[in-house]
Amino acid sequence: MCGLAGGVLKKADSVPLAELRRRAASMAAILHHRGPDGHGTWVDPQVALAHTRLAIIDTTTAAAQPMHDETGTVHVVFNGEIYNFLELRAELVADGYRFANRSDTEVIVNGYRKWGTGLFAKLVGMFAIAIWDSRRKRLVLARDRFGEKPLYYADRPDALVFGSEIKALLTWPGMPRQPDMAALHDYLSFGFTLGPGTAFAGIGRLQPAHFLVWDIGNAPTVQRYWHMPVPEPGATMGTVEDLRHELIDRLRQAVKYCLVSDVPLGAFLSGGVDSSAVVATMAGLHGGGIKTFSSGFGLEDYDETRYATMVAERYRTDHSVFTFGSELLRSVGDLAWYYGEPFSDSSALVTYALSRETRRSVTVALTGDGADETLLGYARYFAYGDMRRSNPPQGARRLGKLYVAPPSGDADAMAATDAYGFMLERFREGHKLAGYGIAMLPHVGHCSYERLRPYFTEGVAPEEAAARFDQATYLPDDLLVKVDIAAMAQGLETRAPFLNHELAEWSARIPAHLKIWDREGKALLKKALEPLLPHECMYRPKVGFRVPVAKFMNEEIRDQTDGLLLSDRFLDRGIIREDFVREMLDAHRSGRQGHGTRLWALLSLEMWFRTWIDTDSNGRLDGTDDPFADLAGGEERSVDYRAPTASAPASPPALS
Repeated sequence: MCGLAGGVLKKADSVPLAELRRRAASMAAILHHRGPDGHGTWVDPQVALAHTRLAIIDTTTAAAQPMHDETGTVHVVFNGEIYNFLELRAELVADGYRFANRSDTEVIVNGYRKWGTGLFAKLVGMFAIAIWDSRRKRLVLARDRFGEKPLYYADRPDALVFGSEIKALLTWPGMPRQPDMAALHDYLSFGFTLGPGTAFAGIGRLQPAHFLVWDIGNAPTVQRYWHMPVPEPGATMGTVEDLRHELIDRLRQAVKYCLVSDVPLGAFLSGGVDSSAVVATMAGLHGGGIKTFSSGFGLEDYDETRYATMVAERYRTDHSVFTFGSELLRSVGDLAWYYGEPFSDSSALVTYALSRETRRSVTVALTGDGADETLLGYARYFAYGDMRRSNPPQGARRLGKLYVAPPSGDADAMAATDAYGFMLERFREGHKLAGYGIAMLPHVGHCSYERLRPYFTEGVAPEEAAARFDQATYLPDDLLVKVDIAAMAQGLETRAPFLNHELAEWSARIPAHLKIWDREGKALLKKALEPLLPHECMYRPKVGFRVPVAKFMNEEIRDQTDGLLLSDRFLDRGIIREDFVREMLDAHRSGRQGHGTRLWALLSLEMWFRTWIDTDSNGRLDGTDDPFADLAGGEERSVDYRAPTASAPASPPALS
């Protein structure tokens, strides 16, 4: 994993080479955390490319980037891992292409020469890629199928500028930093900004499973290269017994791909089903002694570490448990800088801290991300199914007359979309109507549910349709952003076997009733794992990486919360009216109504404004402007737990 950035001038020689080198160096410098093992830049009269390297496969300097083909016409910067690079390399060698190193990056270089943009559909892995084809005067950007690796771009009057993080684009001279208030309207609805836009006006994100082509002199075009399949009517997938065996086989192959590395690797182990499944599979392939890492808060409702310990003991992993407390809040200012957009998923705090501790031991960590969205794990999917199956179906927008007329189309699709939007919503329609300030009033007539409508999937069960909404929005724009930014801030690569697209495609073709039953999320996965994991680890309420921010804002950071949300700076932005902010704070603290997620969203938004909009320094907030910098509290308490070792490697029980 790495950081990439660059700019392609619309007119060659319009910027001196020395200045292009300076711009490339600035981009690389601000992405240093993504690639602490080395920096590289390359410029010509029209192009500047920058790369920061986290060396994972072929750690020699021969694999440094930017990387070029032997003809000197294909130039590549790349972030991610291509898991099937050895198979593709063998095919290319057979066709006469020559290789100078063992990296997966060179497979992209030669693969583009052979297949052009057809390359991307052949890749198994996670990736953000930028290719400058100097013979054709063509820029190509591409992103992996689920959006594990980020890629942002801005089409400016002088250049098309791109990077792994928005902060790299903001180093380009003349790049405006204006908030996109429509995007902030959606942020207040969902807690994150949705692609293809961002919180910055004029800066977009390349959507998952898409590539962009820009031929100098023409407008950029964006194309989709992959779609998630749907169950085929009448198709025979086999019995649950057949499927559980095949699921284990396919998961084993996905994990095996993720174990290719020239540096130490381990796994996050929360104690939940998904990460436990990954660790159990790793043990079967890798043997005992895998390094695993867990976190908790020491509060029963926020701690799964005892379940993680059960799995660690069963597979004799080298297990470390880290217990965190309110001291995590000291990193709020740092996270506002790293994320670069308003981001209200509070679990980023613990992911950031756990990644820091994990990086002390390994460079790569496998995760269980993606299982809930592909194998139907969230309880809200069942609630959505209930809403859609009720008579009449529930979930229509509550204040329909408030909104401008929606685009014409299928009324059932709109109702289905509205129902799921209502389930995800943070600031409800009534909150916006009562609380929006003058800057947001132009947007109150636009329903954020409409942002989900392009992702409605017809012909599938409601639970499956809900998961498809998440695959297109929550997964790439919240969950994967959270993990990528928090881990890469520490120079840690994460890999998600459940997002292997071949495994996900197979799962997508299975009808919902064979993946879930008896209101049990991920029932098929749990059935498959019964021989491998303790029963009590699987059949219990889901917890996840949660942070008790509602409690913290009442107690540990009460003063900081008030200081931010009642400050003149925040109120003068015209986002939420002062009387509504005070009413939320009072209701939350008196227990009349919980506003924890909404208050945290506003707090995160104000920290973003102070970091990225109020100043063009591109730096973190200093102590006088960061109310969390001097927060009292001790260091994280680390409990170094090690499961018993054995003379022989641990192996999972045979699947009966």
